[in-house]
Amino acid sequence: MTTAVPSDNQATLDYQISFTAGPDLKGQLKRLSGTTMDDSSYYHGQPEPKGSTFAGQYRHANDPEKQTVNLLANAIFERLGCDEDQYLTEILAQVTGGTITLHSDKGPCHSCRALLRQFLQDYPMLTSFVVTYRKTDGRGRPIRALEPAGGNLYGSYGYEDATEVNGFWCKVLR
Repeated sequence: MTTAVPSDNQATLDYQISFTAGPDLKGQLKRLSGTTMDDSSYYHGQPEPKGSTFAGQYRHANDPEKQTVNLLANAIFERLGCDEDQYLTEILAQVTGGTITLHSDKGPCHSCRALLRQFLQDYPMLTSFVVTYRKTDGRGRPIRALEPAGGNLYGSYGYEDATEVNGFWCKVLR
């Protein structure tokens, strides 16, 4: 695990997932940018979906938004006892609903936004997925809903059509 610096991004994911049988899966996951995971692959060891990243470039494996969503997907798989990808669609039918709130300091980057879209395609049964992020930086300066990455970084953070809710930017994905 790396040491945090003030510009690091932290993501917190609160979730409650319902199933056809057994208790709900609920909890909170927190990750800090720059931290690594033992297995940074997409969902339960599957390769990242085509089109979610730029071929041959950095895959954003250390982004906290990606890590929290991947950890949640893996927790759902474990809860369902799914260890073979060929039964994934069949076993996901046992998920009957769920709510997710993802709070990020900076807002998701272009790569993480693609991952969130893919996650929602894989889990159409979720009833609510909300992303929130800060409206001001650590020095109190305003952050736009869609903030350019700056420096030599590509892309932007957040959503252009996010709305202000309780002092944060908010985007309802579902």
